[in-house]
Amino acid sequence: MESCVDVPVDWHDVPELESKSPEVEVPEFRSESPDVEAPDVDSDGENRRERNDYEIEKEVMTWVDEPRVKHNFYPETEDDSEEEGEEIQKTVYQRNDIKRGNGELYVGQVFISGIAFKEAVLDYALKMGRNIKQNRYDKTKIGFVCEGKGCSWRIYCSTSGKSPNKWQVKILKKDHSCVPTGTCEMLKVPAIARLFVDKIREEPEYFMPMKIEELIMEKWKIRVTRPQCQHARNKALRWIEREYDEQFGRLRDYCSEIRESNVNSSVELDCVRNDDEVDVFNRFYVCFDIIRRNWKETCRPLIGVDGCFLKSRMKGQLLVALGRDADNAIYPIAWAVVQVENKVNWLWFVRKIKVDLGLNEGDGYFMVSDRQKGLIAAVKTELPLIEHRMCVRHIYGNLKKKYGKKPEMKPKIWNLAWSYNEGDYRANLLDIFSYDRDVYDDVMKSKPEKWCRAFYKLGPFCEDVENNSTESFNNSIGKAREKPFVPMLETIARLAMVRIAKRDVIASSHEGLCTPYVIDMLETLHEKASACTVNPSTNMTYSSTLHGCAHRVSLVNRTCSCRRWEITGIPCEHAYGVMTTRGLEAQDFVVHWFRTTTWRQTYAEGIVPLRGAKFWPVGPEPPIIEPPPPDQPGRKKETKADKKRKKGVNESPVKKKEKFLKRIMHCGICGEANHNARFHKKNPKKVSF
Repeated sequence: MESCVDVPVDWHDVPELESKSPEVEVPEFRSESPDVEAPDVDSDGENRRERNDYEIEKEVMTWVDEPRVKHNFYPETEDDSEEEGEEIQKTVYQRNDIKRGNGELYVGQVFISGIAFKEAVLDYALKMGRNIKQNRYDKTKIGFVCEGKGCSWRIYCSTSGKSPNKWQVKILKKDHSCVPTGTCEMLKVPAIARLFVDKIREEPEYFMPMKIEELIMEKWKIRVTRPQCQHARNKALRWIEREYDEQFGRLRDYCSEIRESNVNSSVELDCVRNDDEVDVFNRFYVCFDIIRRNWKETCRPLIGVDGCFLKSRMKGQLLVALGRDADNAIYPIAWAVVQVENKVNWLWFVRKIKVDLGLNEGDGYFMVSDRQKGLIAAVKTELPLIEHRMCVRHIYGNLKKKYGKKPEMKPKIWNLAWSYNEGDYRANLLDIFSYDRDVYDDVMKSKPEKWCRAFYKLGPFCEDVENNSTESFNNSIGKAREKPFVPMLETIARLAMVRIAKRDVIASSHEGLCTPYVIDMLETLHEKASACTVNPSTNMTYSSTLHGCAHRVSLVNRTCSCRRWEITGIPCEHAYGVMTTRGLEAQDFVVHWFRTTTWRQTYAEGIVPLRGAKFWPVGPEPPIIEPPPPDQPGRKKETKADKKRKKGVNESPVKKKEKFLKRIMHCGICGEANHNARFHKKNPKKVSF
């Protein structure tokens, strides 16, 4: 048999090899261990490996009393004869520390298959740097010899007794009479692919052919060619792609794993039936229970919503909903994957977060997003009472497209958005009107009351006028969006889990009354607060004057006429100046959303880690398949087939409709048929201009 099949999903898929050949490729598999030098022979057939090791472990543990780590050595088995059985028992007891991948071979060593034996010989060849070559292979016998000049090293293994799954080393000549030559015939493309498949899965952009070639020389002092490494990398990528395709077909099992590990989590997988009666993926949504409970109890009623493109083979959109913690940092709430960002999918996503977060009609909550038409319509339908703020960055981006040559426009637009009160709003709006009337008209058409602080409702305590938090989150998962579908979902969930764990440590170690966000903001206002002139009045009200403008401050109501205190929940410079004059602690007047106790409560519990695909619950549902590439909204890109060649001025309008249609010649000077410029009637010679 000159070649072998690709990596089998299970060891049951390994074909029976009947013919003899000196060189046979080993069926490929993946290694679970990240260590390159110790490939796991059974890692692609987890079910078979666990079953065999469990059975063998029960046998071995009856022979030895010392406990051992499962899967740490090539298991030994009993032989049919009593004498050989005693010999093997003694060997097992003495050599129970042998580990997979260490390259040790000895007489009497037992393997669960011929493939396992070949992997052990490959480990030995890599460890010793010898050029080991296979010289015998059939259904019950495998042999290897050393190709070094005059070397007598050889090993022979065959099935032990009547059991075809028990292979035992019968002959081994250990001594080599040759020196390493830096070559190894066993290190072929499939073997290289198995050694680096885990590394390629983790960092496909880093482990390129040149890097693989360098690592093999550095680690084992063996030379391989660049094309070998290229083919090995491509083979490993095919294995990984097939693995991911199998995981995609088990998306329902992935949903069951989320529900089982994180009880009461909201997960929905929507599929449609195609003409072949096969389930095709449509959209996916997940909101972990602990995340939504912590958001309801400890986070401000703020939701940032945005969508971004997937960068993997399956195209689509990733929709995210984010909150803010007590330190004003990103707190992911829910995410979903849809094929197209349109009104139908946005309506479905908004309806899901409405139910999971208990938003009702949206009263008392506010949302920040861009001006995507489908999203605006969905929010208006499902959350009619929510305050929907528009992102100023997108407003300015649209104006910049039209007025790109007006650099002074940018600060004027942002100053308008940052206006805390109507007085500042009117002044900044007048500044835009004086600057350019056309810009002013377009600003008014964009409805500034949707993106200016002066019109914000009080209560949410968030002064943001842009949706930078979701943009930042989308950027943080940029690498995840390049992965296949299931690894992308696993990576996003893992990043959210790690984010919670890290911030739990930071919040627990923080000793201040308020979060670092509040402390930094008050430090920036301290200089202005020190310059305020404070005059007291009755009922804990004060007049605080800064830069010639007086503001009314009430410590009882926690208000200031500038409205910054009410909008942010943190004392403004005018109120801070009053507190400094009275000797009061400004942190005592900060709203409870920014307290350290609230911050710690947000990250006290986190997502329960999800298990790998082999541990997912197996359901009776049929597998699902990837959808065809959807038609994205917007102007379609013109393909080469759509592009038509522009004809010349005097080119014949007649196209060749038949294969042997005679072409009609036209003159480039007069445009008439049956002659060209060279034989022009008026100038039979060369025509010059």
